[in-house]
Formats: sequence, C-alpha cells, structure tokens
Amino acid sequence: MPAFEVHHRGVLHQLNLVMVAQFTSQEGDTSVGELQPGETQPSETQPGETQPGETPPGTDMYSFDPFAQHPFYARINHSLVQRAIARLDAARPKDKPVRVVDLASGTGAVTQLILDELEQLGRAATVIGIEPATVALEIARERLRGRAVQFVQGDADQLACVVTDADAVFLCNALHLIPDKPDVVRKITSVLAPDGFLACNSTFFTGAQTPESERFARRWIRRAFAWLRQHHPDLHPTHRGQVAALAWLSADEYVTLLEAQGLQIVERTLEQVQMPLAAVQDIGRYRLFIAGALPGIPIPLGAEALAWAAAEAARELDVTAVPRIWLQLLAQRQVNATAP
Repeated sequence: MPAFEVHHRGVLHQLNLVMVAQFTSQEGDTSVGELQPGETQPSETQPGETQPGETPPGTDMYSFDPFAQHPFYARINHSLVQRAIARLDAARPKDKPVRVVDLASGTGAVTQLILDELEQLGRAATVIGIEPATVALEIARERLRGRAVQFVQGDADQLACVVTDADAVFLCNALHLIPDKPDVVRKITSVLAPDGFLACNSTFFTGAQTPESERFARRWIRRAFAWLRQHHPDLHPTHRGQVAALAWLSADEYVTLLEAQGLQIVERTLEQVQMPLAAVQDIGRYRLFIAGALPGIPIPLGAEALAWAAAEAARELDVTAVPRIWLQLLAQRQVNATAP
C-alpha cells in the first residue's frame, strides 16, 4: 500500500471513517439506525428530488471532483498556497527559478492554485505534481494542458527520484490519512533545500468538529440508515472493523511531528468554512465515502440514501450549511538541519 493515499481519497475517506466510528460507538452495531426518541420516520421524498450537482459528461458520477469544485474548498487551499508562495518568493532571489512539488496532487486543483500564484508574481518555476492514481493524473493533465507543470505517477517513496533541493512541497488534505506520518515527513524534509518550505493542511484533527457539525453528522447518517430500512430492508451494512485503527492528532501534535523532522513552524492557523448542503451531498455521492459510511451497500443506493438524508437532516435542523475547521501549517527546513 502506498505511503499515502491520493489527495481526493485523503479528504473524504477519512471523513467517512471518522463518522462511522462516532455513530458505531454511540448507537451500537445496528445494521440500520433505529429511530431515536422524538424522531420521525423518513418521508417519502425520493433522493433524486434533492437536485444533485451536475457532473461533467464522461466523468465518474461517484468521484471526488464535484466536491473539489465547490468555492469554499478552493478558498481554503488558496489561503495556504497564497501565503506559502509569498514567503517562498520573498526568500529567494527574484531572478532564481524555484522548484515546487505538489505531493498527492490528485486531479490538479491545488496544482492549479500554485501555478496561478507563481505566474501572478512573475516567478519562474519548475512545478511537479506527484500522484499515484492513473485516472486522477489523466484529469490533472487535461485540466492543466499547456501550463508549465509536469505530472509524475508515484507517492512519497518516489520523491527523492523526482526532485532534490525543492524550494517548497505542498501536501494538502492528505497528511491525516498517512499511517506512518513521521516517515513521510522525513522523506519530504530530505528533498527540501535548506530553508525550503512544507505547506500542509487538514480538516481531520482534534478540534476540527464544531458542536453543530457533530450534530448534523449524527442526524445525517442516522437518516441514511432509516431510508435504507424503509426502501431496501433486505440490505444491511457490514461490520466496520477498520475504523479502530484510526486516530486523530491534535494541532499541537502535528506541530511536534513536523518539528521532530527538522522543520520549524512559521505559520499555524485555524480557518473555519461553511460547507453548503450541496457540498455535503457531493460528499455523500463519493464512492469511498459511501463505502466507509455504508459499508456493504451498493454504491448507487448508498449515494441515493446519503443525498436524501443530507437534505432531510438539513431540513430538520434548519441549516443550509455545515461548519468545518481546517488546520493550516507552513513549516521551514532549518538551514543546518538534516532529516532524522
């Protein structure tokens, strides 16, 4: 198994595991959720009536890409990219080209932000996206056709073969999923130039959830289970044994992790976003989310159940968006440091 999962898997596969862990521990190991006191049976409204977001022709309707197209997702990543590139530009002579790597680049959404910032500053650069998934690479190459970027298939294990003395490495929305985080951060540090930067972020850390988002998530999955009970009583989610291995780090623990590998934190911020209902529904249509939230349920039926349930939960709680907090970290390799 690769040292890290693809960018888009990192965001949502983690979310479904986290939610399943919460619901399993709080409601027991029932196949489909029992109604709680004060709750009603799911209405007869069909999931198709929630008006799912349009999917570009020829794309996988159960992919991550629809979620990645939401403006809030671009904004949160742009916030980190803009600050990191600004620091990089200030730290290097204006006439010196820089090397920038987007690790776990997925379909190229963050890569595009990096290219845009560099071009806006007039900074000559070699930009490399590293991504293990063939389909994601194809989408990224098509998306950024004609732009000054090279895409390479691989993961953190290939870093040293692809680049040395990198001025910056980006690892967006993926660090939380890496099983051996010190190993991957060590490999990144080893390819950074002295005083090179690592920019990373995650919305999966202790403190990322607000009371409002926890309440919505519980109601959402419970409603999906209830919909399955009503419309497909013969289907039963399977056991969720893989959740037990999941562990979150706190913001302080992430800082300690980076510092232990010879990096100095130069920026640490928490940014809250509002995920609109349409984005939550797009999460619910992502195949890896469905496989984790409703394991054993066919993907199309799981997508229907989750799309309907998200709208129903929002209606019952009288909300149009769900809050979520991102941890944004920018670290710099200490000039005299060597990777441990």
